[in-house]
Amino acid sequence: MHTAYLLLGGNMENRDKVLQQALDALHDLGRIAAVSARKETEPWGFSRPVNSFLNQAVCLETELNPELLMEKCLEIEHKLGRVRKQTVYPEDSPKSYESRLIDIDILLYDRVKINTKTLILPHPRLKERPFAMELLEEILPKNLSLEDFY
Repeated sequence: MHTAYLLLGGNMENRDKVLQQALDALHDLGRIAAVSARKETEPWGFSRPVNSFLNQAVCLETELNPELLMEKCLEIEHKLGRVRKQTVYPEDSPKSYESRLIDIDILLYDRVKINTKTLILPHPRLKERPFAMELLEEILPKNLSLEDFY
């Protein structure tokens, strides 16, 4: 059994309802061991004003390997109505985020470090997002710190 820490978030439609639907769908991927409070956060990485986000961290115990877990999380996003735009940016241009109905990020997975074309663990922007670290620390066991994963 593996332990994955996920971040759920969205800034479109009924954010509470969509987060709950995502949480319900995650039950099919393993056992939800802990859930943080939901927190409204300011948009991050956008080039224009958008609605604020609602975010929640989840600890999931799963038998899935990291790549399969990511694939299943993307399937949940798709089933809930997320449409990902395939945008190609020139190497030197700034990237801009898009509003999203739901986003499921794998922040941490056991103490695994991965850097592939489709998955980087720990999540590469975790330390740049204080709200994500705050929610994660809410559900991390007291004997662990974020630094244990780096």
